[in-house]
Amino acid sequence: MQVPAALVQQIQIAMPALARKRRSVNLSSVKILTISLAIVLLLAVQGCQTLKQTEISPGAAADVSGTPAPVLPFAEPAPVARELDEDLVFSYLVGEIAAHRGELRLSQAHYQHAAILARDAYAAERATRIALHLKDYQAGLASARRWVELAPNDITARQLAAVLFMRNKQLDAAGEQLDALVKIADARGSDGFLQAASALSVESDRVSAELLMQQLHERHADDVRSLYAVAVLETAQRRFGEAETRLRAVTERKPDWEQPRVLLSRVLVAQNRRDEALAFIDESVRRYPQSVLLRTTYSRLLVDAADYPRALEQFRALHRLAPQDDELAFGYAMLATQQEQWAEARPLWQALRGSSERRDEASYYLAQIEERAGNDELAIGLYRSVGGSELKVDAVMRMAQVLGRSGRLAEGREGLQQARISNPGRATDLYITETQLVQKYGEEMEALALYDAAIAAFPDDHDLRYNRALFIVELGDFEGMERDLRRLLDEDPDHAEALNALGYTLADRNERLDEAFALVSRALKLRPDSPAVLDSMGWVLYRQGDLEQAAVYLRRALDLSQDDEIAAHLGEVLWVSGRQADAKTVWRQALGHAPDSDKIRAVVQRLQAGLQ
Repeated sequence: MQVPAALVQQIQIAMPALARKRRSVNLSSVKILTISLAIVLLLAVQGCQTLKQTEISPGAAADVSGTPAPVLPFAEPAPVARELDEDLVFSYLVGEIAAHRGELRLSQAHYQHAAILARDAYAAERATRIALHLKDYQAGLASARRWVELAPNDITARQLAAVLFMRNKQLDAAGEQLDALVKIADARGSDGFLQAASALSVESDRVSAELLMQQLHERHADDVRSLYAVAVLETAQRRFGEAETRLRAVTERKPDWEQPRVLLSRVLVAQNRRDEALAFIDESVRRYPQSVLLRTTYSRLLVDAADYPRALEQFRALHRLAPQDDELAFGYAMLATQQEQWAEARPLWQALRGSSERRDEASYYLAQIEERAGNDELAIGLYRSVGGSELKVDAVMRMAQVLGRSGRLAEGREGLQQARISNPGRATDLYITETQLVQKYGEEMEALALYDAAIAAFPDDHDLRYNRALFIVELGDFEGMERDLRRLLDEDPDHAEALNALGYTLADRNERLDEAFALVSRALKLRPDSPAVLDSMGWVLYRQGDLEQAAVYLRRALDLSQDDEIAAHLGEVLWVSGRQADAKTVWRQALGHAPDSDKIRAVVQRLQAGLQ
């Protein structure tokens, strides 16, 4: 193959000594010729060293650690003393430099040549992988044959050789490589059937891959691992029905094997049979209560099913089984926090703070617990201790809320402003937090000025503009609100929250009701299950005089969210409809959830006074 002149020049610069005079250099003694050549030779030497490390004869002795070396099934070829002459160095250099330049065909040819010259498994491996990338399966097969010849106990060599034989329609030869793979893996203490399934699972020729895997199983029918591997391949090919049948057979033959039970539960989920999966894995856990893997699988299925109380029970049991497992402890702590089991979550987070990998997360979530418990100073200290991770900004924002509630608004704002400088990618989030903080604990004009500054800095940020619209309408500036929302909708016509806010506000003002209905209808198509949008539709219909349909929408909204404003609206519609007893029931139940609701008390007083 013709080598480009520029590449030849680059190689000649890299090997001036050999370019001037033909020399023979022993491969193991080469240290450096030039900087570029040293890199290539290092790769070559590493390849030879790797090969030497795998040269373990069937009667190999123990390694330096005292552990007996595996007795491998295939005799390694005797090392060949090959001196590194100009031709060999040239092949290595062209192979490596061409690969870096993207000239892969040239690189593959020269690596294959180097593998022949030096009998080097590393060069054969490089040639094989490059040929696979180029989809040159004939050249890849030639290189893979050489690789297997030079490293007959290399599992990856056998995997790729099997794949290349299959792609070249030589299925019998591919099967021989898979048989060899199983023997090597057994000697090394791993599962060759699974490694065969892994190699075949990504093949586009699913029929040939399935046939090879099925034939491998038939040749090893007494080994239940082969049946499991067939199921693994079928799962990868999304043939869940066949995989389920085989997995059930595996669990019958070897009931205490965990992995097939886990895979069967996933196969059932993939077939939209989650309840069956949960029942099966529940029975498995009851049968093998000490299995961490089965309980972990069960807990994750329960979380996916949003059955958090039962998931928490499983995490409790997992923590008892593996108290030193930080990953399990983290999941347990997260779930306990989500379920507001503060007393249970607190010691878990405290323990995880001792882990360098989990310290920031543990400090952050522990701070939330202390914040919920009213231990503001402790929460502030924990938030401050969160390091330079992504959580640092979130910790600053939460800390600012605690500081604002504690009467230290200026301190909270200072932290947000400093974080905005050091974290420009989160500037809008920090601005939003600061505006909400000032709205709640500061002066109205301060909040307006801050919104103006934030939107001047980020004029295209929809969240800032939307939040300002909601704030200024509370101050009585409906025109300003509509201006902000109209601009937002010009840029994003499907902004459901803006559609809903403008439509609801028009209805609440009893103005332009047809327009309000159109706006909320568009929002409802985008968010059909949103309690806020359902509430708005009910309110628009009430203003239009359709009391019956208004009650239907408001009832749906209240079923989804026990919000006191929704309850106030539904109660008003029922009252005006002449169903005062029903209205009082709705209000009474809502006050059970929100005993201090000003919205409900205001509507009750207004309606009882006879005001619409």
